[in-house]
Amino acid sequence: MGNEKTKCKIVSGAPNVSIDYLKSKLIGDFFLIAADSGYKNCLKVGVIPDLIAGDFDSSEYPDINTEIIKLPVEKDDTDTFYCVKEAVRRGFSEIELLCAFGSRADHNYSNMLCIEYCRQNNVKCCISDAKNRITLVDDYICLDNSEYQFFSVFAFSEKAEGVSVKGSYYELDNAVMYHYQQFGQSNCFCGMPAKISVKNGTLLVIQSND
Repeated sequence: MGNEKTKCKIVSGAPNVSIDYLKSKLIGDFFLIAADSGYKNCLKVGVIPDLIAGDFDSSEYPDINTEIIKLPVEKDDTDTFYCVKEAVRRGFSEIELLCAFGSRADHNYSNMLCIEYCRQNNVKCCISDAKNRITLVDDYICLDNSEYQFFSVFAFSEKAEGVSVKGSYYELDNAVMYHYQQFGQSNCFCGMPAKISVKNGTLLVIQSND
């Protein structure tokens, strides 16, 4: 990568986002991509993306002095997924999706699948907003309650083995978790970081606020 940045943030076009939250997330040293109308969310907080990519079928072509990739309207990938693939192609090792949760359940789910694409390509990825953060874990993660009060753990793969959760109200030790089970729902912190690990398989970890 010419800019030597390792982190990338992608802003999608979900409406009714928390401007204060988005503004707080767009501070720092990272490469910023806007997916289609996501560039409007960036402009709301006074930030110009390094790259804008989309088909612009539901928003006007951006009149902004930055790199723009115009995509065809009829395509297999969503605009957000294209941006994720482009970030992976450019070599970023960590990606955060913002403004990716809206009222369309299908759009929400397809954005969640972007995390699995990143995991398969050895890239860390999460989706974040003021109420939720979603990521996949196939080894270890440490969480605290600085941004989110609660967390839930599910098996993303058909079966996750050796699941341990420590430092929380409900704990697990070397448990087996199947993808349809829900006993990892709605856990909370006990004044210390929570440590979550898995020996085999992949966990879906969701942090949340009421």
